[in-house]
Amino acid sequence: MFEIFNCNYISKVNNKQFQKDLIEYTKETKCCDKDNCNHPKIQSDLKIDKAFKVIDDSINNVFKSYLGTDKFEFSKKNVWSYYAPKGSELQNVMHNHMFKKEKGLQLSGLMYVTPTKLGTDFEDFKIKPEINKWYLWHLGLFHYPEKGVTPEDRIVLALAAVVNQCT
Repeated sequence: MFEIFNCNYISKVNNKQFQKDLIEYTKETKCCDKDNCNHPKIQSDLKIDKAFKVIDDSINNVFKSYLGTDKFEFSKKNVWSYYAPKGSELQNVMHNHMFKKEKGLQLSGLMYVTPTKLGTDFEDFKIKPEINKWYLWHLGLFHYPEKGVTPEDRIVLALAAVVNQCT
């Protein structure tokens, strides 16, 4: 299953300019080499949280809420954006984000930045998308974007992290 967390950090800045900046960043910082990439067509690098402090702050806050403490550290944290322009068919490849050699609590998450009716499907459940909310689940769960054509631009933030609590 998954847990849902409201995100006041993003909701305060989520306007047309913020969305435009995310799209520009995503287009300019492709995830990997074009010839060797299995990711969706327009996906950013894994460091968008370094370019947008508000994203980093929102992730730290959601983990603080999830863990019930601010005494934690990330041993691994990948954060990226996915952009599907209006009229795009979503690529719905089943996948997970598991880090096989990492020790610690492994969580995956996403946030819908723009309104969409196309959510995320898992084997036994589905996320009904709402903007400005973080959805967190175990990294090992297989999932995929719901099949369909997006009637408007679609922007999603995603993360895969390994966290360790500090004592």
